[in-house]
Amino acid sequence: MGAGRPRFYWESPLRAAGGSRIAIPTRHGEIKALLYRPTVEDIAATLAAGRRPPVHFITHGGGFIIRLPEQEDNVARYLASELGAYVVIPDFDTAPTVRHPVSEQQAYDAFVWVHENGARFGWDGERVSIGGPSSGSQVAFAVVEQAIDAGGYVPVAISSEFGVGNVSRPDEQRTSSKARPVVPPALIKLVRDTYFAGTDLTDPLISTAYYPRLAEFPPTLVMTAELDTLRDEMNELAADLERKGVQVTHRQFAGVDHGFTHAKPVEVAREALRMIAEHLRKAYAIPNKEERNVAAPAQSGQVRATRWRAR
Repeated sequence: MGAGRPRFYWESPLRAAGGSRIAIPTRHGEIKALLYRPTVEDIAATLAAGRRPPVHFITHGGGFIIRLPEQEDNVARYLASELGAYVVIPDFDTAPTVRHPVSEQQAYDAFVWVHENGARFGWDGERVSIGGPSSGSQVAFAVVEQAIDAGGYVPVAISSEFGVGNVSRPDEQRTSSKARPVVPPALIKLVRDTYFAGTDLTDPLISTAYYPRLAEFPPTLVMTAELDTLRDEMNELAADLERKGVQVTHRQFAGVDHGFTHAKPVEVAREALRMIAEHLRKAYAIPNKEERNVAAPAQSGQVRATRWRAR
């Protein structure tokens, strides 16, 4: 580890075969990202069907402090294999090196770059989804908010695993029947005192629950854990999104705590990964903008707009 670098800075060679590192420019300087590719056979099959492979953009967790995109290796490998999709995991800056809103802005800039560089890398820049676990969910939601506010490209779907939706929530409202939950009040305080120091915690870019344009979110998958101290705020956010007309898939897993995609029981981890894949598969199946434009003349001048709605 280089001199002067924060304790949790990640600068190791990629241990996961099949992945690689790419550089992405952002307003705060260049960052690295992990890139996972589909198999040659999957790429060929997608191209033969007249499309390019989609992309899933993962914003890693770590409490806004731990900088380790490799932790999402299992999710990235599964999705690349199961969906024939590219997966990009940006290595955005975290505390104590930076404070809000650097992580969210770097992630958004990287997301836009992925959208705009499909032809260069061979993926479909019009079929980009986003998601992340824990604090990565907050970053993913912030990317969507920035995209909506900018009037730019919005991801085709969002996935949130044991996420955080309201950093301003009082600690006494974060409870668990588990004696020592993974996310105790001391950890929440550390996050507030480091990455979010000196901020208004009700800022929608920090606490998604306060975002006034939630109705414009794309299809959203929210998975929570019964023993997680963050479950209630995410359950409430899922309900609010659904009330506002967003297509929401929501599941709370019984008997598990924060981090269930990376821990035993393996049956829960497998089911969670399966749900992410199915959620993204449905979103990728919708014709993208370019395909809709090509299909329009065949519809005798009639244009139909299909919107995802909660059932």
